[in-house]
Amino acid sequence: MEHCDAFLRSKNWIDNDLDSRYINVKHPYAILVSEDEGQITLRGNTGFDNGQNGEEIFTFTSLNELQEWFENNIGE
Repeated sequence: MEHCDAFLRSKNWIDNDLDSRYINVKHPYAILVSEDEGQITLRGNTGFDNGQNGEEIFTFTSLNELQEWFENNIGE
């Protein structure tokens, strides 16, 4: 999961609060990275909590899965 931060930053997703919740103002999602659980969760971004309480859309167990999702769904 250590490369997840670099990947997300390269796609203009930022972690403003340094709490592993990444947002991109161009997308209606938030990406939460849990090093302890080894999961990356894509959630709906409710706008004020950076996805903390947003509906879970996908859970990835590897950076490769997240990269594939980006390519297939966001085109990046």
